[in-house]
Amino acid sequence: MRVILKEDVAHVGNMGDIVKVSDGYGRNYLIPQGLAELATEDRAKAFAHQKAMIEHRKAKLHKEAEELQAKVNGLELVITRPAVKSDKEEAVTRIHGSVTNRDIAEAIAAKGVEVDRRKIDLPQSIRELGDHEVQVKLAHDVIAIVKVSVVAE
Repeated sequence: MRVILKEDVAHVGNMGDIVKVSDGYGRNYLIPQGLAELATEDRAKAFAHQKAMIEHRKAKLHKEAEELQAKVNGLELVITRPAVKSDKEEAVTRIHGSVTNRDIAEAIAAKGVEVDRRKIDLPQSIRELGDHEVQVKLAHDVIAIVKVSVVAE
């Protein structure tokens, strides 16, 4: 199935690209979520005319992402969690539960900046005390780094 992407989709393509995806992925996820539309011949021709508008929208979103990057980049967040004392070590290093991208998004919002939690690139939940650097992907090539300090209650 060929679709025209309306938004940037990770590992698929960027806004405005015509890509080939599996039928189920396109029909069950991309199209219902409003991320893509079916690429028929008529839509592909109409899409050629809309390309300039999409490029303008991309430039506007990129500029907004850069402005947001200036606010978010270098933020230092402190998140407290109950700690678990390890049997082998005297120092407390593990926390009870974990710190997820939702927790980080809420901490950023507490600083007065709204960031979608899906844009926070956290490969795994944070399960240890200490300082961690977390990437926030605001746009395709705009990335901010946030410092997260997890401390014991």
